Amino acid sequence: MKLVFLCRRRSDLSHARYAELLLGGHVPIALRHHPTMAQYVVNIVERTPPGAEELDSIGELWFASLADYREQLYDSAEGERIVQRDVAGFMGGAHAYATTEHVQKSTAPAAPLGTRSPGIKMICPMVRAPGLTHEAFVDHWLHRHVPLAFRHHPGVVRYVTNVVDERLSPDGPALDGIAELHF
Repeated sequence: MKLVFLCRRRSDLSHARYAELLLGGHVPIALRHHPTMAQYVVNIVERTPPGAEELDSIGELWFASLADYREQLYDSAEGERIVQRDVAGFMGGAHAYATTEHVQKSTAPAAPLGTRSPGIKMICPMVRAPGLTHEAFVDHWLHRHVPLAFRHHPGVVRYVTNVVDERLSPDGPALDGIAELHF
């Protein structure tokens, strides 16, 4: 199970300070106190499209199941307090989504753990067209759009389609998918 978190900084912090606190402080704390988390990718947002909600980072967290996230997220009550205190020091808010990840293409070499990935990664929240059901959107995206994307984006080295299964934040936008394109 892959969870995607669209994160914003506290209003009293700069984007640079937020990234410093996230990478230098929070990541080691999260790795220490989230025992059921199998993988953790932090994406620092460098640019948000005009008119879109400004984000500072996008977190990708993998768990064996949604129950592991909901019921066994922390190693202890003290670990939970440590993580929550740390998050309060830099995070202004986040929207979370449970997704099913479909790796459509992956020819990019893996970066060593803890280092910046080479190239550019574009993350695109997806909302279905009016009149489409979520199921019809997913079918079209996976079976019609993905082949078109490969034809029209010859430079893509990794393409991941994350189908939103559940919005975990009640106030978050109703997304149907989250695409990742690596160039």
